[in-house]
Amino acid sequence: MLTKHPGQPRLMRLTLQREAAVSLFHAFARFKRTFIEQRQSIREQVQFPAWIDFGDGSQPRDCTVLDVSEDGARIMVSSPVKLPKEFWLVLSKDRTRRRHCQMVWHSDTEVGLKYLEAIQYEVFQPTLN
Repeated sequence: MLTKHPGQPRLMRLTLQREAAVSLFHAFARFKRTFIEQRQSIREQVQFPAWIDFGDGSQPRDCTVLDVSEDGARIMVSSPVKLPKEFWLVLSKDRTRRRHCQMVWHSDTEVGLKYLEAIQYEVFQPTLN
């Protein structure tokens, strides 16, 4: 619907409205092109506690696993943490189930990771600090 704008010819108003619509369309098209799904397998939403082990003998840090797939997972950390490129995701409190992981992306509270090895079922001796 056209509104009356004194002093502005009708053709000019139509041209400006068309340009605005085309601009908006191009913005949406660019946004859609920038998000490319890169996952190789379907993710399943879960929510369970886990721990991040840097492998340096320090105390593992708490996290929550939000979703998992055959190739990786998305975890939530309670506070922004500087993670190394590779770390262990400990999946059991007794530290017997763990995955060697690589950080793929991160935000303030979430981290996307990919598994580097199959899950390990081992008994780990507690480290003395």
